Amino acid sequence: MKKKRTLTFLLLIAVGVAIFLLVRKPKEDVEVDENEDMQVEEVENGEEEESEPEAEYEYMGDTDFTKFSSDTQILGEETEATFAIEELEDISRDGFHQFTFTLTTEDEEEPFVTASYLSNMGVVRVDFQGISGDSTGIGYQQEREIGKEGVLKIYHNISADADQELYDIGVSRATIFYLTSEQIEEGKWYVMLQVKYPGAADVDIDFGSEDFSKEDQGIVGVTAEDGATISAYTYSGTGLLKLVWTVTSQVDNPIPSVSATYNEDDELVVTFDSLATDRVAAFGDSLTLPSSIIAEVERVGDSSVYTFTGLDEVREYKLSASLSPNQVILEIR
Repeated sequence: MKKKRTLTFLLLIAVGVAIFLLVRKPKEDVEVDENEDMQVEEVENGEEEESEPEAEYEYMGDTDFTKFSSDTQILGEETEATFAIEELEDISRDGFHQFTFTLTTEDEEEPFVTASYLSNMGVVRVDFQGISGDSTGIGYQQEREIGKEGVLKIYHNISADADQELYDIGVSRATIFYLTSEQIEEGKWYVMLQVKYPGAADVDIDFGSEDFSKEDQGIVGVTAEDGATISAYTYSGTGLLKLVWTVTSQVDNPIPSVSATYNEDDELVVTFDSLATDRVAAFGDSLTLPSSIIAEVERVGDSSVYTFTGLDEVREYKLSASLSPNQVILEIR
């Protein structure tokens, strides 16, 4: 989202998350097409959930993890100071993965940063306040793969506030972490998050399709009996329509069963057969998407049906899933 793109059939970009029905203005260092729009919508106020680590893998090294914790950790205080995130580096250490954010400022205060474990998303979230620019190179809703002993990725999430940046560290299970900062020189800070490796989780997950096609697609996952839930959604259009459902459950596999097919009217129908809760469906009976596409939402019993109209023709699509953050992803060309 940090540079212009030539838009073919989708000229609007919209993002729905689910907390406050707010519009997010682009940051000063983000180039935005005059025809582009970006908004943040919340279905539910997401709650941080903290829990103690479970079934950690056996660590045989020498690192002292005394200062590490699964509790929420805070640096600095909320002030009028502003910072720019200039760089993000990650490196594997003895028993943990270290993420180092380089921040610059013209003020004297320490950056205001919070780190929390969000069990419903499977991430350690780093929340930066008072941010005027971001140059990490990881665009919104994009990620950098890590894939090291249960530390899976770092994902740049969407915020409802223009001066807030959210980075989610995907982990295989609950773990402990340590948030620190260091002033390197006047106007320059390091913010470091050290995440203890939790070890890879042995969970059988169906991640859906790897390729685009016009054929029926599906994912075999959990059901209402497992507490399968859609808690929020995100959508965007940058040459490709992308709708992301945030999902959770009460078992190790958070991905619900879902299928997609074209009906006789050339409408794409996505069906979640068995959900305990669908907060997106409860939000309204339709979702307005880029390029005049509408997703009509119907909730019947435990089933949620999303029917996409306005496609004008049968298009190739891909239905897939992702862990940490836990998502079902629909992409339509």
